[in-house]
Amino acid sequence: MLVRAVMTGLRLLLRLPEPVLRAVAGRPVVVDGRQPVTSARVLIRVAKFAPFDAPHHNGSLERARRELDLAGSLAGAGICPGVRTSDHTWPGPGGPLPLRRYEPAGVPAPSPALVYFHGGGFVLGSIETHEGACRLLAEEAGVRVVSIGYRLAPEHPFPAAASDAVAAFAHVARHAADFGIDPARLAVGGDSSGGNLAAVVAHAAARGELPRPAFTLLLTPATDALGGSESHRRFGTGFRLDRDEWAWYRAQYLRDPADYTDPRASVLYDEAFEGLPPTYVATCGFDLLRDEGEAYAQRLASAGVPLVHRRHEGQLHGFANRVGIDPDARAAMLHAAGVLRAGLSLTRS
Repeated sequence: MLVRAVMTGLRLLLRLPEPVLRAVAGRPVVVDGRQPVTSARVLIRVAKFAPFDAPHHNGSLERARRELDLAGSLAGAGICPGVRTSDHTWPGPGGPLPLRRYEPAGVPAPSPALVYFHGGGFVLGSIETHEGACRLLAEEAGVRVVSIGYRLAPEHPFPAAASDAVAAFAHVARHAADFGIDPARLAVGGDSSGGNLAAVVAHAAARGELPRPAFTLLLTPATDALGGSESHRRFGTGFRLDRDEWAWYRAQYLRDPADYTDPRASVLYDEAFEGLPPTYVATCGFDLLRDEGEAYAQRLASAGVPLVHRRHEGQLHGFANRVGIDPDARAAMLHAAGVLRAGLSLTRS
């Protein structure tokens, strides 16, 4: 299968010596005197020839989902093999949904844990696409990870995913003993659209709607559905997540423009910032979501929320999907895992 061949090729390609990679990457793209890291430049070039179906260009949505699932599982293969996994379901608001548990070797019970929501624009992605990310977080942070499947658009538009996220966190917290989890050290996290959902959970908890997470881990989070930031203009073409693709995702999830500033869709406009848990926000220098993630981090800081923000200057959007093939993406996720470990270690049951 072509997807398998491409992923195998990328894995080998990105392990080549730096001088060879620079030659493959070609002439660097420079924005504001900065350029992507070499691995990102290679990915930009390879993306021009990628075989993956593009539903926003009238491709098959089902095929795109299958190909992304396969690519994600291949990218995650071999990551932290000592982490045990088990698949289950949880009773979502609209019916049973998938759930995958990750347990690093030697983790005590009860232990700190992370409820994780995958990215994919609320349309793509699954527990398969983020296998590598969850394995690495479990191993390097020393926590149990519960990866959550939620309803996707366009079959299930807003607010289905947000409702599922809140219900999923409440479910795990309520059944913490069954998961081997210390409920006082239960974090929530996600990347891209999953980062949005993790933040939605944290805000719902701040309003007293469910138990408060001990920590929030937000990786390149989507926080503003209006999409009017400067980074949308600067990085809207040619940096992996293009603006036309982003706009297509938004149209599938948010059918009514009046919902663009609903806090369950755009946490940047939520009024409940006081009382949010300590938070890590990771942004990437060449990502159209960069500015909205950093605006959200600024609001957290202004509200006095304990905050760590890291901009990975040369990175593209979606490093969580690439930890198994891209050393630079893996380094970004290792940093996130270290912050998560430290954040949860400060919380006592």
